[in-house]
Amino acid sequence: MINPLDALSALTQVQLPTSGVNFQPTGPTVPGGAISEAFQSKLQPMEIPQIAAPSVSIGSVGGATNWGHMVQQMVMDVNAKQQTAAQKVSDVLQGGPTPVHEAMVASEEASLSFEFLSEMRNKVVEAYQQVMQMQV
Repeated sequence: MINPLDALSALTQVQLPTSGVNFQPTGPTVPGGAISEAFQSKLQPMEIPQIAAPSVSIGSVGGATNWGHMVQQMVMDVNAKQQTAAQKVSDVLQGGPTPVHEAMVASEEASLSFEFLSEMRNKVVEAYQQVMQMQV
């Protein structure tokens, strides 16, 4: 199983292409000629949203000033995601307008956020235990 911290750092380092993708065929085409313009228009590249890494400025005005504030904000974010997911799942179960896939995505996002937070806590506890075992 991949470490959530490694997965997050890998996601923040992903460089998305800035130019469009060329969908012109380079080899043989369908018998009868080139691709029709109607079909070609459907092959236009989609706009891919940029994934932004969470940024926290230590000691800056208006930003998190210490570790405690950053952790508190993360816990509040995870809690908000869990509440949103619970609301969407409840709406789906009651036959509301929320699509099932939205509820599933919100549920998985909340689950991954909680796993990330618990792994971060485990790493902090492990680091604390190592520091406490050091000989002075």
